[in-house]
Amino acid sequence: MGGQILIVDDEQDIRRLLREMLSLEGHEVNEAANGAEALERLRKASFDLVLTDVRMPNLGGVELLRRVREASPSTEVIVATAYAELDTAIECLRAGAFDLLRKPFKLQELFSCVTRALERRRLNVSTDLVRLSQALFEQNALEQLPRAIVESVRSFMVADAVMLALPDTDGRLQAAHSHGLANEQESALALALGERMARMLPQDQTPAVLGPLGGDWRFEGFLALPAEVSSLLLPLIAGERLLGVLVILRRSEARPLSRGELDRASLLASHAVLALENGRMAGQLSASERMASMGLVAAGISHEINNPASFVLSNLRFIQQGLATLSRSLKLDKSEPGGQPEGLSWGPRQQEEFESIQEAVSEAYDGTRRIVEIVRDMRVLSRMDDAATGWFELNEAIRSALRITRAETTPAATLVVELAEGLQVQGSPGRVSQVFSNLLINAAQALSEWKGSKREIRVSSHRAGDRAIIEVADTGPGIAPEHLSRVFQPFFTTKGMTTGTGLGLAISRDIVRRLGGDIAVQSEQGVGTVFTVSLPARSAEGT
Repeated sequence: MGGQILIVDDEQDIRRLLREMLSLEGHEVNEAANGAEALERLRKASFDLVLTDVRMPNLGGVELLRRVREASPSTEVIVATAYAELDTAIECLRAGAFDLLRKPFKLQELFSCVTRALERRRLNVSTDLVRLSQALFEQNALEQLPRAIVESVRSFMVADAVMLALPDTDGRLQAAHSHGLANEQESALALALGERMARMLPQDQTPAVLGPLGGDWRFEGFLALPAEVSSLLLPLIAGERLLGVLVILRRSEARPLSRGELDRASLLASHAVLALENGRMAGQLSASERMASMGLVAAGISHEINNPASFVLSNLRFIQQGLATLSRSLKLDKSEPGGQPEGLSWGPRQQEEFESIQEAVSEAYDGTRRIVEIVRDMRVLSRMDDAATGWFELNEAIRSALRITRAETTPAATLVVELAEGLQVQGSPGRVSQVFSNLLINAAQALSEWKGSKREIRVSSHRAGDRAIIEVADTGPGIAPEHLSRVFQPFFTTKGMTTGTGLGLAISRDIVRRLGGDIAVQSEQGVGTVFTVSLPARSAEGT
């Protein structure tokens, strides 16, 4: 495979000879007459290999070697000299030269050295790419994936700053993670560039290079970068979907970002796309696996508990009816002449004890019935079949979510439920129940440490034309304005690494939209948050 080679020598004949020979070997070769000219070419383009003479006017080969290693550590450098000085050789090797060649060149030795240098360059690039890709795909904490992508790109591209912007629920880009941005103005600049790129994607999906070495018609008259700043803009696209935009900045006037680095950046961007898609699918798979596991557990619980629970319910119901009959009999006997049945003393204390027994039996009956309901709710929640397209009672799915999350919501807040009857929606009851379970748990977690005077979760539903509108509201601390537009963004979380993955609301929105609905959020800090779910509802005539 050919490489990008820069030949630096103050003798024109040697430059031309080397260029012709190396071009015949399939390499793309450029020339520079001295070290200063070489640095200018390196500033404008990316090279795999620099082949330089040692003794040149103005800037010698050893100093050029040092400058190249500083500006582009992955570029290999071969130093050629007609003076076989041991000190020079040691100095070059210590400065990072790949090898030292002696003039006049032996062609076979030259070709062999160039081939080995390019192979090491490719091996180092491949090794770096593999290492960084492994870091992405081994990222178990999914909410940390944007950070891992940014750090990988920054290292791989030797960039000063990188921003990963992901679309929010309305398709507007928001900074998921950034590193190295100097101030708020530079952050705003990076986000504005990413938004411009996202808007232009329907017309052109190619990356953009901006700065002293590149311009792009899509950005004409848009924003002028500071003189020292250059930028690469890489759209992250899966099929027709925009996953995000990578904005790479370099502030080095000596080595601005150039089109020659697009292949390198695009290669890592493709890995970022795979990592984001993998993370999204891993989150959905994790949720599906949890549901599947719950289904298996629920099936076992149902098999082991339903029969004895039904037996207990039946007997408790029999006892309830027997106690009610006995109570009526006692009251009837007391009202007849003579007062009490023979052999039975019926004083206030016995009356109180009898009523306590009735209450205990009634509570046992209610508790056992709740066990049966929870098992049933778990089985419904675990049925995640998207093919379930029949109509079902919306309130049953909501009540199921309320029962499933009771352990979370009861300690955190007072629960107020106002559900309109007769609302039917189409789809999977398990999927819908999962959405409301998510919203209820989020509300409970928001209120768990809230010190406000009112701690309430309100769940309400009503019909609005052909839509069922469901609200889950809490009186918690609210969501910060800078976070509000990002709550449905995959991997975004404010709960920390141990509490959330940043996928719950993203998955919930995906479920609702696949059912033909939508989900929105309103929040005011110190007042509370309202999530509103809208779903297509069956017409009143159809019910």
